[in-house]
Amino acid sequence: MPVTETPPQASATGASVAYWLLVKRFVVRLCVAFTIAVLILVVVEFYSYLRVHPNVNALELAAKLEIQQNESPSERQYWKEFKQANKVTYHPWVLWRRKPYDGQFISIDQDGIRRTLHNHCDDPAATTIWMFGDSVMWGAGAPDSGTIPSYIAADYENAGHPACVVNYAEKGYANTQEVIGLIEELKHTKRKPDEVLFYDGGTEAFIAYQSGLVDVHSNYLSFKNFLDNWGAYERAGFGYFKQTNTARFLTMMGGKVEPKPKEKKKASPILDVDAASRAIVENYSQNMDIVNLLAKQYNFRPVFAWYPNMAVGHKELTSYEQQVLASEYHQFPDLGVIYKATYDRAKEMHRPDLIDLSNLLDNEKDSMYVGISHLKPEGNQIVAEHLFGILQKAAKK
Repeated sequence: MPVTETPPQASATGASVAYWLLVKRFVVRLCVAFTIAVLILVVVEFYSYLRVHPNVNALELAAKLEIQQNESPSERQYWKEFKQANKVTYHPWVLWRRKPYDGQFISIDQDGIRRTLHNHCDDPAATTIWMFGDSVMWGAGAPDSGTIPSYIAADYENAGHPACVVNYAEKGYANTQEVIGLIEELKHTKRKPDEVLFYDGGTEAFIAYQSGLVDVHSNYLSFKNFLDNWGAYERAGFGYFKQTNTARFLTMMGGKVEPKPKEKKKASPILDVDAASRAIVENYSQNMDIVNLLAKQYNFRPVFAWYPNMAVGHKELTSYEQQVLASEYHQFPDLGVIYKATYDRAKEMHRPDLIDLSNLLDNEKDSMYVGISHLKPEGNQIVAEHLFGILQKAAKK
């Protein structure tokens, strides 16, 4: 029987088919492997996010506790809006302000200024009051109707003396930031103030606790690190991998497993509380002198007040407030030490133009706080009534 041979053309076709089958299988397996790798990276990234960002701030805890105690739809809606409105955008000189937001309980205009109710800014004869401060004056934990500026505007309205109250406060603002904001508003705003109120205390102490520095803004070290590495961010490369949650988690874990030195050295204190509190108060006093000079030039009356604080006052805390304070101290151990030292140092200045309100809520039995310094509307109303009396006295001088 003769031996038959495969024609050359048929042999080449079969080899080509076999080759493409191998390529097809390889591509399919590569796609499957790539998909699995991506899914693993997504899972690891999400897990790392949960591990790197485990802290729940006091306001988030307060929201959960408040909703548990009060199942009203309005309470849920408020905290939903608070989270949505808790976004900032860059502003010249003062660095940040909230983005515009229009909600049922929180409204922020195009300039990042929160709405104040009972205002009469369309009345040229109305007393004009500018208010500066951090998130306590801004009204974190309260709707527009329950902020200190809104209550003070209502007090003026009820007294038959309508006022135009502008809430220039913003979360995380330090007093120097507020003074810069005042200068900018005096330069660019046509309607000049009759009275200017600064409402401070907590952020000045917290910034020193956070960064170990005095007379800097909140998150100073993060801003500094970003700007110091500005060139690296501008150049093409793979630096963005360092910003992933996975990279941060691995860095965090690497720090934990790093071998400890054989000879354990005595840890130096992160913050010299005595020196820091002295520097904080001296800086604030210098800012007060600058504002007083501006007041003479622009013909307004300045008022400086330091707000109530759970770490400083002697209020009998409710179980709700105790949980909120415990959350603060869990996230920021020994924070109360620098708060108390700073407030005590401020009292030693004996400046009659600096009003200490740290004990204003000492006799209140109900829950007033939603943070170490943030107040519920009921607390804001008590503070507003007190400040209203102070502002009226200042106006008579």
